[in-house]
Amino acid sequence: MSEWFPALTTTSLLVIALWFGRKLIATRLAKSVQHEFDTKLESLRAKLKKSEELFKAELRTKEAEIASLRSGAMTAMASRQIALDKRRLEAVDQLWSAFTALWPAKGLTLMIAPYDFDKVIEESARDPKLREAFAVMENFNDPKKIDSVNAVRERPFVSPMAWAIFSAYQSIVMQGVAKCMLIKSGIGKNFLGKDAIAKLVKAALPHHEEYINKYGDSAYHYLLDELEEKLLDELQKILAGVELDKASVSQAAEILKLSNEIMASSKQSGIPPDSGQ
Repeated sequence: MSEWFPALTTTSLLVIALWFGRKLIATRLAKSVQHEFDTKLESLRAKLKKSEELFKAELRTKEAEIASLRSGAMTAMASRQIALDKRRLEAVDQLWSAFTALWPAKGLTLMIAPYDFDKVIEESARDPKLREAFAVMENFNDPKKIDSVNAVRERPFVSPMAWAIFSAYQSIVMQGVAKCMLIKSGIGKNFLGKDAIAKLVKAALPHHEEYINKYGDSAYHYLLDELEEKLLDELQKILAGVELDKASVSQAAEILKLSNEIMASSKQSGIPPDSGQ
């Protein structure tokens, strides 16, 4: 008993020392790992914060650039629209001037409308008095006053319908002038085409298609007043700017849409979460 008791005591003390040593080592190791983890975590947070600040700075720069582009686009569009509106107003004035220059030709067309053109042109080849009578009629119209060249220049600045109506009206009255000239010449033959004018008048007055098919160019003069009223109405719409305003609003909306799409694209990657959270 006296021999193994000291050994047992020593062994026990050694075990206890080892247990406390292991505990101490584990504690120190845990603290060391925790310190290293905290250091790396703090470094990562610093990098994330720096990355977040850089991202926000880039985003602010892009927002400023897009805002500048948007503002520039709107300003340019407004300036362009002002110039275009001015040109359209001039086009309306010029087209109406060209239209009023056709009034004498309209009067001539109405004067010869009651005559059967095909019969009269045949008779004109044999009857000089008939030719003379139509020559007198022609004096009511001065072709030099017809401003068709300037009218063509205004076409890009008026609505397609306004141009279609003007063209139909012009074609009808100029056909009347041509008929009078053919009769006066005594040539005795009708060289005037009909299909092209018929299509033009139908395009301007589609609700009269059946009437045009039935009576042809012999009844076009009945449509002149309606074409005049319709042209005046169309030009007033251009002056009021209703359709043009809609186009401007649509154009502005498209600019905003595109700029918003660019902004959304810039933000798609997302801003990194705040480092303090």
